[in-house]
Amino acid sequence: MKNFIIILFASVVLFSCEDPFVLDSEQADPKIVIEGLVTNHPGYQSVKISRSTDFYSSGATPRVTDAVVTVSDDLGNLYSFVHNPNGVEDSAGIYIPQTPFVGSIGRTYTLRVQADGELYEAEDELYPVTTMDSLSYQINAEEEEDPEVEGRFYEALMFTKEPQDETNYYLFKFYRNDSLTFDSDTDIYFSDDQFLAENINGIGTPIFYSLHDVARVEMYSISRFGYVFFSDLNTLINNDGGMFGPIPATPRTNLSNGALGFFQVSAVDVGEITIEE
Repeated sequence: MKNFIIILFASVVLFSCEDPFVLDSEQADPKIVIEGLVTNHPGYQSVKISRSTDFYSSGATPRVTDAVVTVSDDLGNLYSFVHNPNGVEDSAGIYIPQTPFVGSIGRTYTLRVQADGELYEAEDELYPVTTMDSLSYQINAEEEEDPEVEGRFYEALMFTKEPQDETNYYLFKFYRNDSLTFDSDTDIYFSDDQFLAENINGIGTPIFYSLHDVARVEMYSISRFGYVFFSDLNTLINNDGGMFGPIPATPRTNLSNGALGFFQVSAVDVGEITIEE
């Protein structure tokens, strides 16, 4: 996982040497959670709306299925989103554009969500993304020698040029045979210019592949605010202040009115390669 900042959503265990410490779940009222995405590629635009739950809840989070959702740009174009129009079983709480559209680089987009009698808004700008020159692959010797790997010891290598005369921020997603895949189930991979050199000559992805697998890399531009959101989340998850340390702050977000989550606007570049002998 070289050169990538990794956020690991680890489970938190609280205990003391005598009596167990129990969180007061009544202190936190449920909040709206909004996960919005607008890109310059067709088929990516969506908004997922749910409600937060208390610390001890298990199972899927409650989904909001009756919100009014719109996205507009700074040219006055307005796009209405509708809830799960195809009735997909696992898509409760997911809204997609009534009329398909793609975002444009340089435009600013505003999300508005009306839910439970409240209005939530967010704004983000669509920045350009670096184009990947190519993907390659190689055998990772350490993985190959691991008896538990089960044949997945090829790593994909990414080649690109990162413009050093401007500040850029990136989010990465990795797929194996069309399935979004993580080294650990809840990893998120993002980076800025400090972690990426101008010439990226074969940076290895954190996902390993078998022969005949299709490796796919998606590279997203994110705004400075997006990077701050992921950085805050990293600090929150990796806080090690101890039992009596300060309570970590909620990650800063571009959403108004106390909503959790983030409205992300991104350009996307995609690379794909099949692992062959």
